[in-house]
Amino acid sequence: MDETPSELFKLYRSSSRKRCEDFAFVLQAVGIRSKVVFMEQEFVLLVDERNAERAFEQLELYLRENQARPRRFDPRQGLHDGLNAASLYGVTILVMDLLQRHRAFGLDWWEAGMSRAGLIRAGEWWRTLTALSLHGDPLHLVGNLVFGLVFGFLTGQLLGWGLAWSGMLLAGALGNALNALIQSPTHASIGASTAVFATLGILAAYSWKQRRHLINRWLPLAGGVALLAFLGMGGGRTDIFAHVAGFAAGCLFGALYGLLEHRLRPLARYQLALGLGAYALFVLAWVRALMAQG
Repeated sequence: MDETPSELFKLYRSSSRKRCEDFAFVLQAVGIRSKVVFMEQEFVLLVDERNAERAFEQLELYLRENQARPRRFDPRQGLHDGLNAASLYGVTILVMDLLQRHRAFGLDWWEAGMSRAGLIRAGEWWRTLTALSLHGDPLHLVGNLVFGLVFGFLTGQLLGWGLAWSGMLLAGALGNALNALIQSPTHASIGASTAVFATLGILAAYSWKQRRHLINRWLPLAGGVALLAFLGMGGGRTDIFAHVAGFAAGCLFGALYGLLEHRLRPLARYQLALGLGAYALFVLAWVRALMAQG
């Protein structure tokens, strides 16, 4: 390490500013002041000479820990994963809207697939899934389509499209099931908003579980709650309990993903199987719903 005239040591040098800033953040977390400067055609991390030895030890410890720890999911899982998850959601919502509005095959898709609390409690489990793809009016459809595409894209990038899509469907269905337990038996609801807020919950809880620093660990969860309050609590026809139940179910899934992230890494190889399996369950739910209608 070289001493500079300002009694600062060049602890680390790199062509990457971000790499130096990452190390500076590590040192800041343990109370060591540092700064990143550009000199001699490269970025340099400088520390006070009195802290140089301790700073070097902290960086060595940090590098050993991160080398030994299994690599976490890369938030940049891939642009295609985000696009696949969002596209699958969008196409499904639009196709189902066409089928129900034109009463395709002479069937009453609304009556067959609507979430009815009493019927779900009586064993018609499929309604927890089918209700996610029904909408009452164009405004309802567009709102759920826009936010679902955004949250689906982000979750797909974070977890991979298959895991994101299956989580969106299953957490949404769980949200509808929880809502059916809370509401009166005559309560009825439709809409993808339960799945949309479930996806938001997955994003918030998984990001919360990933973060190690207490200073910013609660920011994703707080942001998710704020979005839930802003987007999911207004309007006379809003099913607030469904939104809250969906968000809670998503948080459960997101926390589990974060807790089991080391096991999810090999599971990521099976994105196609996860995605198609979830879609098969969704189709099965609709087949069961239409058969029950007679």
